[in-house]
Amino acid sequence: MGTPYSAVLTLIVSAGVLNLLMGLYALSGRSKLTMVRTFFAFSLLAAIYTFGSALELASGSLEEIKFWIKFEYLGMPFLPPLNLLIIMSYLGMERYLGRRLKITMFIIPAVTLLLVMTNDWHHLYYRDIVLRAGGSSLKADVVGGPWYIIQGAYTFGCMIGGVVLLLRHWRRMPSYRFQLGTMLIGLVLPLAGDFLYLGGLTPEGMDPIPVIMTVTSALYLWALVSKGLFHVAPIARDKLFASMRDGVLVLDRDNRLVDYNPAAGAMIPELGVSSIGEPLEGLWEKHAGGPLLHYDPDTDSGSAADIQELNWHIGERDFNYQIRTSVIRNQGGQPAGRLIVLIDVTEKARLQEELRQLAYYDGLTRIYNRAHFMKLASGLLYDCLKQEEPMSLLLFDIDHFKRINDEFGHDTGDDALMHIVEVCREQLRPEDVFGRYGGEEFVVALPGLSPVEAAGAAERIRASLALQPLETVGGPLSMTASFGAAGLPAAGLARMEAAASAEAGETGPSSAWVRDGGLTAGMEDTSAGVLPIGGGNWPDAELRRLLKMADRALYDAKRAGRDTVRIAAEMS
Repeated sequence: MGTPYSAVLTLIVSAGVLNLLMGLYALSGRSKLTMVRTFFAFSLLAAIYTFGSALELASGSLEEIKFWIKFEYLGMPFLPPLNLLIIMSYLGMERYLGRRLKITMFIIPAVTLLLVMTNDWHHLYYRDIVLRAGGSSLKADVVGGPWYIIQGAYTFGCMIGGVVLLLRHWRRMPSYRFQLGTMLIGLVLPLAGDFLYLGGLTPEGMDPIPVIMTVTSALYLWALVSKGLFHVAPIARDKLFASMRDGVLVLDRDNRLVDYNPAAGAMIPELGVSSIGEPLEGLWEKHAGGPLLHYDPDTDSGSAADIQELNWHIGERDFNYQIRTSVIRNQGGQPAGRLIVLIDVTEKARLQEELRQLAYYDGLTRIYNRAHFMKLASGLLYDCLKQEEPMSLLLFDIDHFKRINDEFGHDTGDDALMHIVEVCREQLRPEDVFGRYGGEEFVVALPGLSPVEAAGAAERIRASLALQPLETVGGPLSMTASFGAAGLPAAGLARMEAAASAEAGETGPSSAWVRDGGLTAGMEDTSAGVLPIGGGNWPDAELRRLLKMADRALYDAKRAGRDTVRIAAEMS
């Protein structure tokens, strides 16, 4: 058979159990709290207070009631300052919480505990504790002493101070209103209960705080488990954070969003207050086109930020973002979450691409410049010999180009160069390498073609130029070009090395050398372009040799009256 207070006792015991669960959850490491020890102490002392209140109501004598009141005070005086500490830490006010201030905050609760335990000797806390007459069950009335008033005022001060701090940050931290609202409810409800109790408005003069703590503890536990309450404290939630041009995302260890600044809101337009406490993976994939950056809080040392660059999509626009990820640790040094900074480097990427274009391409014609052509053609030459394929070069320039500049102006001269490039592109294969050698001179590497076949390609380009004059404001402008061709046969590296070794009377390939189209062995002569086949800069030297041959053939074409093609005599 139950007592008149059975329902109330059940609620109060439930509050104690909920507080124990919160404390164990905090200690388990699953909560990722930034203030684990403070929150655990708060939960444990709240459990002590609520269990003591339940046992006080169930007492059968005045002595039992006095004993359980003392038990309650092992926890109750310390709850308000602990709650205030949690709020201040959460709001990023830890710089104010020095060791001296923390000790000072617990002086009054410690004195209260001492006076309650020794009250029978001095009655400074309770003047008297007497049984109430005519109640439905055994219930004690207390008469407060002078320190009772001091402790009550201190309790109200801590709680009202917490409410004021939370309200001050309400407008400043709109993305944190769920957390702020949860903490406000946890303060306002006990405050209202205290006023009702002191005003004698509660049923049978019962203290309503232990019952109210059933509601607040359930709310805290739900918010802690499901919404990530307290996972990462909003440190630096000041004007600097809000005004940063770089996007900042704060995540907990489960990749749930804890905070973000306005810049991040512009980069991820779907973010809103409802996004707080929700996983970020879906929105990240939508904009980054890939999964959220990997993060292992148990192995990541956090000694340096992980830096990556991603293509970022916002609507129809594309951006380049540099993503910096670093670990956030709590006061105990344990990973509590991570900070992701999104830096817009779109302009930087554009400038880098422009520099790359300047390094690789001719600024006017947009074909390869001389330096990059030499690099590509050198590698192409080595590959052709390795695969036993021929390779040829074409070197050509526009006939009487100076006269075009003099008579029509440099703008028309530039148009003429671009026109030549377009005509050539129509006749060249995708695998051919086309570059501007200098001024009005151009060069083409033709892998897989013999010198005779290369001359055929040059003839097609020459004929196309004759059929496609440049259209200018003064009428069509006909242009011609002179071509020189040179190339290597499909000898292959292995056969060339074997021939060199046989000539030298050796079996190893290390003495094989190339000089002016022939093979010799013995001394290395880099000044004459003699280098080991397959060696570091041999392809460059062989390419320069072919260019000299093509250049001589080009001058042969000019001496023959221009607008013609000639093949280097050594390779004809």
